[in-house]
Amino acid sequence: KILYVSGEESPRQIKLRAERLGLTEGQVYLLAKTDIEEIIEYARIEKPDILIIDSIQTMQKDDVNSTPGSVSQVKEATSLLMNFAKSEETPVFIVGHVNKEGAVAGPKVMEHMVDAVLYFEGDRNTSYRILRAVKNRFGSTNEIGVFEMLDNGLTEVENPSLMLISGKP
Repeated sequence: KILYVSGEESPRQIKLRAERLGLTEGQVYLLAKTDIEEIIEYARIEKPDILIIDSIQTMQKDDVNSTPGSVSQVKEATSLLMNFAKSEETPVFIVGHVNKEGAVAGPKVMEHMVDAVLYFEGDRNTSYRILRAVKNRFGSTNEIGVFEMLDNGLTEVENPSLMLISGKP
């Protein structure tokens, strides 16, 4: 049971993408909200196996007097999500925007608070994507995952060496 929280896209946009990718089966619940306290309250009731927040820069806590994406909002939202994850024993995946320089947009505070930071990197000129751990409290950061973006979504490249040897970028 997955609870996917979107702070940017409408449920209709996400539904259309899921249908295009053939992901209409299973227990995926969609919540289009940005109020982090409402989201956590809903998650406590629904008890998902996984909570996904997309993206942390859109989340806000009403009693914090700043705009979404600011240091204080990101810090408060991440802190509430960490407390939820610990108390409910639920894995929480937090998506963060990346700026043009390739770093997580906004404050670095979130990267210090979480257990792992994964970068999903790609190039507009190729269909390949790399998943790289830049922080991992419980494992290595010396490994990567290589994927290819196809019409039906991402697929694992089982032999990246062969891809590189073949001369593809």
